[in-house]
Amino acid sequence: MQLEPDKEVKIEVTQCDCDLMKKGDCIYLKGPMIDKEKSENICVTALTAIYPWVMTARFGVESKNLEFDDGSYKVWCPEKLVEFTIRSL
Repeated sequence: MQLEPDKEVKIEVTQCDCDLMKKGDCIYLKGPMIDKEKSENICVTALTAIYPWVMTARFGVESKNLEFDDGSYKVWCPEKLVEFTIRSL
């Protein structure tokens, strides 16, 4: 099987106790690139931690073992301050 990372991805802040981001902030990816025109700022520490789920969304992988439910992944930053919803568009 050959996987092609051609799906766009939306990362949305769904809960937040951090001063750096706020609930409702969204980051949009086109392949490996952040769409800077459509996206809010994102903490690099959080992005690095959640990137495995970003990759699964880019490749269209839907795994209940990785917390995939209702069309998206729900993951937390390393400090458990921000919850993200990650989905393919």
